[in-house]
Parts: sequence; C-alpha cells; structure tokens
Amino acid sequence: MRGKAKLFARFDDGSRKSVVLPIPWVPASTSDILNTTVAIAQLVATGKSFDDAKNLVLGGGLGSLKALPAESSPDVDLINCWKTFGENKVHRTGQIKATTWAKDYAPTTARIAELACAEAKTPSTAKQLLAEAGLPWPPGSRRRQMVIQQLAAMLRWAVAESLLEEAAWSPPQVLRLFIGEKRSATQGAIPFSDAQILSLLEALPHDSAGKRWRFAIQLCAAYGLRPIELRYLQDRGTAGLWCSYQKRSGGGTTKPRRLRALHPEWETEWSLREQLKATTTLPPLESPAGPADAMRKYLLRHKVWIELTSEERYTPYSFRHGYALRAHQMYGLSPRVTAALMGHSVSTHTQHYGQWTDDEAIDSALEAGLQYRNRIGV
Repeated sequence: MRGKAKLFARFDDGSRKSVVLPIPWVPASTSDILNTTVAIAQLVATGKSFDDAKNLVLGGGLGSLKALPAESSPDVDLINCWKTFGENKVHRTGQIKATTWAKDYAPTTARIAELACAEAKTPSTAKQLLAEAGLPWPPGSRRRQMVIQQLAAMLRWAVAESLLEEAAWSPPQVLRLFIGEKRSATQGAIPFSDAQILSLLEALPHDSAGKRWRFAIQLCAAYGLRPIELRYLQDRGTAGLWCSYQKRSGGGTTKPRRLRALHPEWETEWSLREQLKATTTLPPLESPAGPADAMRKYLLRHKVWIELTSEERYTPYSFRHGYALRAHQMYGLSPRVTAALMGHSVSTHTQHYGQWTDDEAIDSALEAGLQYRNRIGV
C-alpha cells in the first residue's frame, strides 16, 4: 500500500485486522517485514490484542509503547526502561532512526513485553533476563545475538541513568554464554561428484533460462566458484580468466585470483571463456539473499534437483565443494595449493573441507606417496 508493506491478520473467530508497516515493499526488506510480523504475532500469542501488539512494535516503536505496571514487576518496570532507552537512542542522541528502532529492535520489543507480562515471575536480575530473552531463537543465531546485545546495552544505559540498581542489573561483560554457539553437528553443504554434476546439467531444460543457469553451474563446477563470484569474472586474454571478488571476514580480505579449471577439458568442451564474452549468457542473479539463493530457487523447480537433495544436504555451494574434493582426490593437490585456487586461507580450507577425506582417499594418497618415494630412491 503506497509503497509500504501491509500486514493482514485473520483470527479463529473470522475477524480480520490489518496495519501498514513502516517498511518499503521491496525485496531487500524481506527480513525486516518477517521480523516485524513475528514480533507482532508473538505479542498476540501472549494474549495481547492485535491493536496493542502493533502499537508496541510500531508507531516508531516509542510513543505508543506503554508501561504496563499491573502486569509487570512492582519493583522493576522493564517495559518502561526499554521504552525510555529507545527514546534516548532515537530522539535525544540520534544514534538511530525511528524506522530502525521499529524494524531492527522489534523482536527485542516483543520479547521484553513477553517476559515482563508473562504469568511466570518477571526476571529480577540482568542474568535472569538475558538467560530468558534468547530462548525463542537457536543458540548462536544472529537474531539471538542481536536481542542479547540490545538488552545488554539497555541494561548498561539504565544502570548508568540510575533507573536500575547496579548490583542486580549490570550485565556481564562477556555475553557468549547467553548467545550460545551453533551446534557443531550442523554440517555445511556436501560436494557433488562429477557424475552428479553431469547428470544435473543434462536434465536441465533447454529453454533460455535453462541454458543460462546451465552455464552458471558449469562455471561454478569447473572453477570452484562461490555463486556470488559469477558477478566478478574477467577474461584477461592471455593472462587467463580472473575473479575479482574480495571476501571480507575476520581473517582479512581475499585477493583477486586467476581461475584454473578442474577438469581443464570442461573449460574447452563447455566453451566457458567463449560464452563469457557474450553479455547475455548468465542468468539474472538478483535475490534478497544473493546469487546462491537465486540459483537455489531456480533449481528447486526441477525434479532432478529435488531427487538429488532429498536425502543429502546439497546446496549451490556443493559445486564449489566438488571442485575441492576433485583437486585432492583426482589431482593430488595440497591444501595450500587448493586453498589458493579457491580464494581462501589454508585454515579455512582445512576446517570446511577436511571432513570429506575418507579411507579411500587416504589409501590412495599413501599409495601415491610410496610410489614417489620409490622413484626418488629414498
């Protein structure tokens, strides 16, 4: 509505409610729309009316956010502390915009309202509040981290302003225990074999979209590309094919790299460099979540992909991971060389790709090592 997202709610009794959210109706706002919707839904689930819930979350998230002393602890009014904290950040210091408070802080607004208005006893210390606040989200998740960090910032401010007692409400300096860690059992995507890649490519349709996505997949498979790197390819003639993408992480920034195909015959048979010279051969890679999501959404339309991914965790990164496995098992390349080919550090390579070294690969490597020793006569 008028360029904004509009939220509709339908209740069990057949009644309906709606509200225009202060969020642009564009693909980039997908997560903001979802987070705001969830925040309102969580408040409704605690017994709030739709109007009360939307007023707690929206309206700048401030002017309509009212303290509820009858439902809160008589000694500590956490809702009012949160409201005043928001007013300070938006109106007094100008650290954030009102729309930022309404969107990015909405899940925390909903969560603190739940904790302060729950039938169970309201948290009476900073540690109790932080321990309870993150429970709706998985340990180590970005949302839990944001909620914990926002509440800790509010507590520090409220203690400094003498709104809360220092002894009980000063948050710990280290929040890691409250944020938690992602379970190590959660594995990344596993690699595609050559046979799986060729089978998938053969099964894709031969219409315009199918040809473009086939080309994108061929590039990822042959050169071990991240899907986002499809946007950063440069053919430098005799200097070869290069990727100019620079990934920033805690370990630093990666450098542009020259791409080498594994297998080299794929580069030739698929005419990869020739196709890159055309300006319309790659598919549209725009998606709120990036090119990997665009590729995934396309592949999900096809039976061959659904069958491949029904039992194993394959993703668009599985083409890149297949390159890593091929480099070690078929070409005998070291982790250092393979990491350089793929544009990441040796430690990153070992962490993410070492899990795929099976007994067969170990035996083959040892056999190759013995043959090498015999050749040099040691």
